[in-house]
Amino acid sequence: MSASTDITAARLIAVDWGTSRLRAWLLDANGAQLATASSDDGIGKLTGGHEQVFETLAAPWPKVPAIMAGMVGSRQGWREATYLPCPATAWSIGGKLARFATGTGREVAIVPGLAVRPPNRDGDVIRGEETQMIGLIDREPGFSGTVILPGTHSKWARIEAGAILDFQTFMTGELFELLSQKSFLRHSVAEGADDLSALPDFALAVERTLVEGLPFLGALFSVRARQLLAGVSRENNLAYLSGLIIGGEIAAARAMGSLPAGAGVRIVAAPSLLRAYTTALAIAGLKAEPRDGSELVLTGLRHLARAAGLLEQAS
Repeated sequence: MSASTDITAARLIAVDWGTSRLRAWLLDANGAQLATASSDDGIGKLTGGHEQVFETLAAPWPKVPAIMAGMVGSRQGWREATYLPCPATAWSIGGKLARFATGTGREVAIVPGLAVRPPNRDGDVIRGEETQMIGLIDREPGFSGTVILPGTHSKWARIEAGAILDFQTFMTGELFELLSQKSFLRHSVAEGADDLSALPDFALAVERTLVEGLPFLGALFSVRARQLLAGVSRENNLAYLSGLIIGGEIAAARAMGSLPAGAGVRIVAAPSLLRAYTTALAIAGLKAEPRDGSELVLTGLRHLARAAGLLEQAS
């Protein structure tokens, strides 16, 4: 935990409570940081007791209201927050926060997720990343284009005129884990390696699915064939599998219209994923500007708090 010398000016606690981590920032009326705290008490590790976990983390701070985003608002979280339809803005989201009081009387507001149900798809939902996108809108109010948020379930969202218009989820990270650790392909790939995108086999695989148009399902078994016929090492094959999957994701997103010509592209990712996606997008002839996810989630929480009247409006 870190703290300033004087926290009496505190007015709000901003919380990012995800599956694996709990992070909190103590803010003054203008949204300036007074203190920070974090723990490993993610929603995925809890079966209840959310209030106690949060109050323990925030115990050294004044008992001010809290605004929370992430999986804390899921069915497995503290209190379920509904999904709002797109288009969505900071004001439409801020007006629909799930509000309640704790047993000690603290006011809590949880950010809802977002949902889309276009006629050509069977629907999609997002929870947590919407706050990062609101942070991006706050930082770049004139931005129009695509925001890519890679991860276990990668999100591709379209933003225009300060609104989140649409998004698509790709189960990229989860599929990579399943194929590399649970499928028959596990016999042909390494159990793990650092910075797979630095290996030439990663770029080769991206070219296969993204440039040459090799169908994704038809490309997967080549991971096994490369080992049997060409003696490719398991580490290089793991990089190849990663490239096939990420290249397949980008190819699918492009086919679905998620990469409109001339639109800006922002990518919010951890360093290893940032390198992989930057490399893959470059093969597609695209340049994505990186953004810091931790910074954006706090900016988004501030913006939503102002929209909901929990913080003073920025002057």
